[in-house]
Amino acid sequence: MGRKPKGTSARESTPMMRQYLAAKEQYKDFLLLFRVGDFYESFHDDARQVSEAINIVLTRRSNGGASEIPMAGFPFHAAEGYIAKLVQKGFKVAICDQVEDPSQAKGIVRREITDIVTPGVTYSEKILDGRQNNWLCSVAFSGSGRQKKAGIAFMDVTTAEFRIVEPRMDSLADMLQSIQPSEVLVSSREKGFRDALRKMLGSEILVTLQDEWMFTPDNARQILQKQFRTHSLKGFGIERAEAGSIAAAVILQYLEETQRQKLQYITRISLLDDSKYMTLDLQTRRNLEIVSSMQDGSEQGSLFRVVDHTCTPMGSRLLKNWLLHPLRQKAPIELRLDAVGELLQDGVLRGKLREMLKGMHDMERALARIATGRSVPREVLMMGKALEALPGFQSLLSDVSSRHLAALSSAISPLPDLARTISQAIDPEAGAGMREGGFIRSGCNDRLDELRSLSSHARERLLEIQQQERQRTSISTLKVQYNKVFGYYIEVSKANRDKVPDDYEKKQTLVNAERYTIPALKEYESAILTAEEEGIALELELFRELSAAIAKEAGTLQADASLVAELDCLASFAVAAEAYGYCKPLVTEGRGMRITEGRHPVLERILGVDEAYVANDCSFDEQERMRIVTGPNMAGKSSYLRQIGLITLLAQVGSFVPAASAEIGLVDRIFTRVGASDNLASGESTFLVEMHEAASILNNATPDSLILLDEVGRGTSTFDGMSIAWAMSEYIHTQLGARTLFATHYHELAELEERFAGIYNYNATVTESGDKVIFLRRIVRGASDNSYGIEVARMAGMPSMVIERAKELLAGMEKKDIEMSEHRSGTSAALPTQIYLFEEEERKLRRAIERLDLDRMTPIDALIELRKLQELASGEG
Repeated sequence: MGRKPKGTSARESTPMMRQYLAAKEQYKDFLLLFRVGDFYESFHDDARQVSEAINIVLTRRSNGGASEIPMAGFPFHAAEGYIAKLVQKGFKVAICDQVEDPSQAKGIVRREITDIVTPGVTYSEKILDGRQNNWLCSVAFSGSGRQKKAGIAFMDVTTAEFRIVEPRMDSLADMLQSIQPSEVLVSSREKGFRDALRKMLGSEILVTLQDEWMFTPDNARQILQKQFRTHSLKGFGIERAEAGSIAAAVILQYLEETQRQKLQYITRISLLDDSKYMTLDLQTRRNLEIVSSMQDGSEQGSLFRVVDHTCTPMGSRLLKNWLLHPLRQKAPIELRLDAVGELLQDGVLRGKLREMLKGMHDMERALARIATGRSVPREVLMMGKALEALPGFQSLLSDVSSRHLAALSSAISPLPDLARTISQAIDPEAGAGMREGGFIRSGCNDRLDELRSLSSHARERLLEIQQQERQRTSISTLKVQYNKVFGYYIEVSKANRDKVPDDYEKKQTLVNAERYTIPALKEYESAILTAEEEGIALELELFRELSAAIAKEAGTLQADASLVAELDCLASFAVAAEAYGYCKPLVTEGRGMRITEGRHPVLERILGVDEAYVANDCSFDEQERMRIVTGPNMAGKSSYLRQIGLITLLAQVGSFVPAASAEIGLVDRIFTRVGASDNLASGESTFLVEMHEAASILNNATPDSLILLDEVGRGTSTFDGMSIAWAMSEYIHTQLGARTLFATHYHELAELEERFAGIYNYNATVTESGDKVIFLRRIVRGASDNSYGIEVARMAGMPSMVIERAKELLAGMEKKDIEMSEHRSGTSAALPTQIYLFEEEERKLRRAIERLDLDRMTPIDALIELRKLQELASGEG
């Protein structure tokens, strides 16, 4: 990007192009938008990319000689929309503006880079979604070898939320996926890591390389202490988080490039403690459809869409963050649940609270725009109204019984003086525009009132001059008028031009009239235009001073906004609980779980009133740790697994849950392995992706985790798949001890119940009526012995000829399976062939396995060795 065509050296360029090339040299990796008059222009390769990206005409301009250069541009007043399109396509944009009045410039107009806009650094409402954060992320490392640590910092520049986290190296990908950044900053020394990031987050993610010197502990300490005006970082709890602090400092330096002195609104930074919050990996977020649907990636069909009844953008963003980072500690969960319970029971209180919330402006994003000079008067006025509303929240919540609601109320700081200052300064009729002035209230500034008085009397003075000149010239139709091109003038019809005095100076000739000026009118014009220009300039200065005063209170305003957002989330949970019949869960620190008549929160809403969702129970205790759930497709196995995961997640977020009753022992993580997908762009088949996900679960789950497995091993041959599923079940039960739900078509896994205490069989029930199968979607005790796959194929519309042939083949296979079992065992009561493999060859396999050093193998490597041993022991190898 930014390559100059042949023959275009700085020496050969015009003065303006030399200015452009100097700016482009500084911002090589950006599309440079260069202000020329009323347009933003791009040149050379940038012009080609801009033209193609936003579908505008590519033209050419002279470069001071015979050569011409490519050029593409758009009007500056429409810049936000065009820049939004560029950023949405993954470009970084540098804006080079005119920073002096062209009429006052001596030579070429001075220009400077005044802003950068990237996917992670934007304040544009055309790009941002008010209901979710836009994270700029940075990744840094400290130490080496086994002592190497990863640090992640992430900031939403529009809300000033700034956090760091230091995950384990093997959890780095999970953490980044849970953040969902729009842009990631890494050291230029970590170019290889850039490719790994794109693999983790998707090829469309923007990864920006930064200079290596920025990633040092000493530099980080200085940057952070300067930003937060402290002598140490102990007050933020990040003094020992070296890698995370480095990453945070890199973000601040990246912003400093263009924001310069406009970062004072960033007043807080906190450590995201993974002992307090649950990390949800990509597949769990996707499989449980927490914030987006697997179908099309939209919010429709997601848990977020069901429980989001928030009234403010601040509340909606916070709710999404809560769902993606559930709590892991009992005390804060119970505080939220008690608050939701009170708001649920007191409908009057909830109604008044939500009515007040509906009138609240997005304080967080308004503050960011105000502090960085991007705001308009109407937004400042709305900030003032939000501040005026804060005492009302305190009054409303003065008698609540919930400790959490009371604490939120008492923590609010209304800032009445600032609210009054804003009210006295900004005209209530102020709009979005500022170029014409008129947005500062009368009475706010004496000098402004004087200048306005002069302007306001313009009509009277014009009438005076008009009357005087009519009397002096005896031209009764003479008019004194004004337009933006010629200013103030006297218009006389051509029929009366012989009466025009000699001191009249002609300005313009029209078809039927002449336009003139006189010294008195010139003097008036100069005075009035000077007053208008000075008045607008003074208004802008007063507005900047007011914005600076608001920015000084950034810390308090951000805290107030967070408190309001939390009230919004709690009220939203109460609305959902009342509307959908949710119950208050009992959260314990044990490893048990007891859910009575649990429901899938999303599916029951999709089904609506026409079809009632079939509720099911689920329980875990020290005796029952794993459920093997068999049964046909469409019978409800997958929904059952997901509903348990979603009920657990909602409980640990602090929400009521869709069940008649629920007791949830805290889980540290929820793991899922559901469905079939591939990553062919990276050379990974469906089965390899499945095994990667399964390995991640086995390597990261703990006894406090909840594991949801759906159809593991279906991507390979029957024996391979069943072996993997069996071995995984054994490993989870004997080595991890985690609460596990395993839905499978391998009915042979029902044998596990007889072999291991704590594993129990359940099945999704069906009933047969004639040659049809009815799915009851009830999960009951016991194993299933039929997948009813042919019936599902019939329901899908498979041709009847195919269905009948499939039945014939199935009957033949089942007969052969029975015959083989009888031949090998000498009894008609033998287990099917697949189970015979485990029964008959078990001793040989176990002796061979004992010779393996399984402690040094990953679970998947061990499974591969197991398959080799199976083939050898059965004579296949």
